Amino acid sequence: MLYVLSGCASYAERNPEKIVRQRVAERWDALIEGRLESAYSFETPEYREIYSFPEYRMTIHGVGAWRKVEIDDVECVDDKCVASIVIYANITLGKGFGAVDSNAPAKESWVRDSISEQWFHVSEH
Repeated sequence: MLYVLSGCASYAERNPEKIVRQRVAERWDALIEGRLESAYSFETPEYREIYSFPEYRMTIHGVGAWRKVEIDDVECVDDKCVASIVIYANITLGKGFGAVDSNAPAKESWVRDSISEQWFHVSEH
């Protein structure tokens, strides 16, 4: 049993794309649901040392409009990954204009922390 579990852990270490794909999904679930403190925890430790949660919260625009995110691809080289995603939103155009469904492709950068070995989102803020 331990041999199987160690094999799974070893596979996970060799498959950062799978780990980052899961982290991207978890982060976006938190953003879509408005759980910004949870989303903040996906930012790098360095980012969180510089920017407080209230500062982070002020940079987030789209809560309530975002509907879902699809992860198209994750490509990793060493301790860096780029996730290609599509963000789906329902955007209110203004009084009397209603709302429209929209989507937009985006790329997110992720890095593996050398101390914790955890993958973190790299904010452009």
